[in-house]
Amino acid sequence: MAEERPKPTHDEKRMALTEHLGELRTRLMRSVLYIILGAVLAYQVFPSIYGLLFKPLNVEITRWNKEHGKIINPMSVDLKPAEHETVSKAEYDKVVQVVKEFIENPPLRPIGGIVFRNFYDAFMTHLSMSIIFGVILATPMVVWEMFLFVVPALTPQERRPFRLLIPLSVVLLMMGVALGYNTMFYAMHWFLSYMEEYPQPAILQQDPNTYVLFFMKLMAVFGIVFQLPIVLMSLAFVGVVTAKGLLKHWRWGIVLSALGAVFVPSNDYITMGLIAASILFLYFISYFFVLYVEVIKRRSKKQTEPT
Repeated sequence: MAEERPKPTHDEKRMALTEHLGELRTRLMRSVLYIILGAVLAYQVFPSIYGLLFKPLNVEITRWNKEHGKIINPMSVDLKPAEHETVSKAEYDKVVQVVKEFIENPPLRPIGGIVFRNFYDAFMTHLSMSIIFGVILATPMVVWEMFLFVVPALTPQERRPFRLLIPLSVVLLMMGVALGYNTMFYAMHWFLSYMEEYPQPAILQQDPNTYVLFFMKLMAVFGIVFQLPIVLMSLAFVGVVTAKGLLKHWRWGIVLSALGAVFVPSNDYITMGLIAASILFLYFISYFFVLYVEVIKRRSKKQTEPT
């Protein structure tokens, strides 16, 4: 009887080119479906999403309206209907006083608020933001689909880093976005403070699209910056970066922090300082992450060495 050939393991299976393309098409179609579902969900809860994004600017607009957009209190003027046909001097003087008060202190409109310059802007803002947040909501599932497409070609040793890097990347991304969101409150206060240098009342008519785009850029920068440990850990897995090398070339951390502060979308000193401090902190804290990677690599090497 002929000797049976051993069945190939999961890692040894290879698919034909057409099977690869079919698998890739399936993964891409699922990813598009995730984005569509995320956009539909974001479209339904748009008021809550925009309210959350608009809060940093709304806090400053409310403060400015109270300080610089005061309206004369109508209760301070006590005007009664005439009780007789002849107007007395006291009544006439009172009317003159009220007119002078309104001339010298005219009622002021609120100095801040959002403005739509075209009839379709409100809908387009709603739609574009829904798509953006649909992509954001679907990103974890899209990344997971791409990982499932790639993982069959990886060995168990090559898959091991992903078990550590993917969850850590998500946590660091959320931390970066949270820091970027809170930074917006200080950024809006800093930018609107320059309105005091112009003749009052200076009026802010904010385009929602411009504000949201700036907001998203700022949070994206913080999210990307917080991926620095993931980048260094990935380089450590392939042997490009070492823990000793990070300490030896610590000046590169200072250079990276300075470059990050220069290229940040916001030019206020608080945001720039937070970006620089975050990069510097993440660079040095990455030493421990890279050290942990080196420990994993040594253990894996011992396990694979023949006894």
